[in-house]
Amino acid sequence: MSKLLIVDGHAVIHRAYHSIPKLTSNGQPVNAIYGFYSMLLSAIYQLKPKYLIVCLDSPGPTFRQTEFVGYRAKRKVPDLDLISQLPLLKSTLEQSLIKTFSLGGFEADDLIGTVSRQSAKKKFIDQVVIITGDKDLMQLVTSKVNLLMPVRGLSETKIFKPQDVVEKLGVKPKQVIDLKALMGDMSDNYPGVAGIGPKAAIDLLTEYQTLDNIYQNIDKIKPSIREKLIKDKNNAYLSQKLATIIDNIPLNFKLSQSRWCDQIVFSLDKLFKSYNFKSLIFRLDQKSKPQQSSLF
Repeated sequence: MSKLLIVDGHAVIHRAYHSIPKLTSNGQPVNAIYGFYSMLLSAIYQLKPKYLIVCLDSPGPTFRQTEFVGYRAKRKVPDLDLISQLPLLKSTLEQSLIKTFSLGGFEADDLIGTVSRQSAKKKFIDQVVIITGDKDLMQLVTSKVNLLMPVRGLSETKIFKPQDVVEKLGVKPKQVIDLKALMGDMSDNYPGVAGIGPKAAIDLLTEYQTLDNIYQNIDKIKPSIREKLIKDKNNAYLSQKLATIIDNIPLNFKLSQSRWCDQIVFSLDKLFKSYNFKSLIFRLDQKSKPQQSSLF
């Protein structure tokens, strides 16, 4: 069974930073780097992927800031100890020979959407698994594209398939965008429809399926909800646009260039030794013995 593992790089390193106690190497904080690779190894040994890609955010504004100046404007500035480790993530991935993608003007989510969509079409790929802590990516879930999400810390994870998304959010994966269009998103700071919370949004999508169909049947909706929808129609469609992950960026990539291989194992071993990540070295050694090479 051929699997592709896609890692939402910055989402995972943020999660790692808040899950791993402070750790330094030559005075440089490295707890987030350690946690990132710890979770990566766990996912590799759990899923045994044939291919591995990490997608990263790029510095500077994205098209979403162009569409809505307030996008993510209320997010707290990350701790300096975390900020200092973000360049290390990219450089250590390069050192480890792991295939990465980043592109100015787009978020990692859009790169993940594009890579997962293109890869899922390939007959030789049986499953695409995305490691992330971001519920926005639940819109990408299909029978072939699943999420691997931390449930508690970094050690406890859960695979999300279509039915798991329904159980978690109350809507199908393809309805996640419209759910956010109605509710808005406090984290990303886009508005949605004022006064429409999760229950009302789920009820509307259960009844009418899509945002377009909700507005096409606006006269059938009870007055108290109808007034809110009419008043904030523009915000609803703006929020829908902001929530939509782009899945057709013209990326030129070959999966053969992202194959998990012995060269990556050797490079990771060298990287972990340079940071004195003894437990990661041990885990890598345990799983990369010749008789167990089929894991990779």
